[in-house]
Amino acid sequence: MNAAIRNSQMQYTQTQQLAEAAAAEFHSNSRFTVQQGKNNSWAIVGSNDNRLYGQRREYPAAVRYAKSLERAIESKSEPAQTVVPPDDIGTRWIALWALALIVCAGAFAS
Repeated sequence: MNAAIRNSQMQYTQTQQLAEAAAAEFHSNSRFTVQQGKNNSWAIVGSNDNRLYGQRREYPAAVRYAKSLERAIESKSEPAQTVVPPDDIGTRWIALWALALIVCAGAFAS
């Protein structure tokens, strides 16, 4: 019985160490940290301003939410793709050729 309790405590300690290591790694790479919150939940907190951005019941869900916030910020900070309008000279040449074909077709039809 004591061996089972010790084994369970060791597993708990290992899991806790893994969670703390993952949180430290995530904290070093992100704008957000995942911390233990109230009522056995996980809080997503800003790294710079300690602002609460959300809470999740499970740690993986909290990490996914923090990563989605990170992706949303990165997508807003990237420059937007601009559409290049068609070149006026190219458009004029195509219109000229189309007009020439219409005139030629009209000349051959009559």
